[in-house]
Amino acid sequence: MIALGYDAHKDDPIGVLKLEASDFGTIGRQVKAFGLPTLVVQEGGYAIDAIGDCLDAFLGGFK
Repeated sequence: MIALGYDAHKDDPIGVLKLEASDFGTIGRQVKAFGLPTLVVQEGGYAIDAIGDCLDAFLGGFK
């Protein structure tokens, strides 16, 4: 089970990790590489304009 939150994005006002949207694609590929059944639960993030790009990148990497 993956709790997919976007507060790690660089534009999030309370985040500290400073990830780019493309980093979420890398995370998606890494999760997929485990080859395990996976449940993704989308959580929050406060950089509203970045959430769609982060989700697209994660799903693109995960497919």
